[in-house]
Amino acid sequence: MDRPAGLPEDAPLVAVRRGAVVESVHRGRFIFCDPAGNVLDATGDPDAYVFARSSAKPFQALPLVLSGAADAFGLTDGELAVACASHNAEEQHLAAVRSLLEKAGLSEDDLQSGAHPPMYAPAAAKLARDGEDPRPIHGNCSGKHAGMLAVCVHEGLDTGGYRNPEHPLQRRLLGLVAEVCGLREDEVLLAGDDCGVPAFALPLRSLATGFARFATGGGLSDEVAGAAERLGRAMRGYPFMVAGTGRFDTEVMRTTDLVCKSGAEGVFGAGSGEGWGLAVKISDGGGRAVRPAAVAALGRRGVAVSGDEAQLKEDLHGVAVGEIGPLV
Repeated sequence: MDRPAGLPEDAPLVAVRRGAVVESVHRGRFIFCDPAGNVLDATGDPDAYVFARSSAKPFQALPLVLSGAADAFGLTDGELAVACASHNAEEQHLAAVRSLLEKAGLSEDDLQSGAHPPMYAPAAAKLARDGEDPRPIHGNCSGKHAGMLAVCVHEGLDTGGYRNPEHPLQRRLLGLVAEVCGLREDEVLLAGDDCGVPAFALPLRSLATGFARFATGGGLSDEVAGAAERLGRAMRGYPFMVAGTGRFDTEVMRTTDLVCKSGAEGVFGAGSGEGWGLAVKISDGGGRAVRPAAVAALGRRGVAVSGDEAQLKEDLHGVAVGEIGPLV
């Protein structure tokens, strides 16, 4: 039978082994592109659409620099990094988000990012022990929303409706995502992200192209290339602010010269100053497969991330009973 419309061709990327038996398999696809969109290496379908989700956050932070807001408000590199983040809501993250908002004359009450418990278990436990409910600042997207609000304040745009797809900022973001990823605006499909702003769907090839351009400036106007360089430098300089304790993005940027960003539903993007970008999609959205798939893919470009590609699986007594590792 022909494959259903919209269902991408994928490949087995990661296996879960228990003892000597393969217990489960995660399928997916990955692609390397140069800034011109040329495919350098690929496994699976490079042209099927994928929602970039939070891997688009570095692109969504571009107006913070392009508008002049970052300079006008005296934002630090750590604050620029948290504007690109899916953070753990550790104290350093919360302090940076609050500082960004305060510099723009705002408070956390202005955030419309939605609330969920901190992604970092000890931070979530402390919040519960203190009898506090999660607030929008604890959501992993609060830095992104703080950055959007800062742009609105600087440009005199409405801060109450900044999440609306028709808001001038969101329209500008659509154009920037299209430019960075080498697409026309009408080729980028929109839906709602969990934090309430538009989410962008685009071919996996285009996401890889976007990270290649973000990391090198190739294919971008001088202005956008300069903003991307500044944000990438901030992310690499403050990788903890982009994610946090125990997180893959932080580990990659601490141990390599890449700029990278993961997204929900098994998405990962990375760019190298050597002239390439990588995009990974795990077809079932399984987050546990992202690290081994991405580490194995990066190894094909000679990039080593600290730690083993395979992750041990332990039973409730701390005894290794298997592993999760790459198949490619």
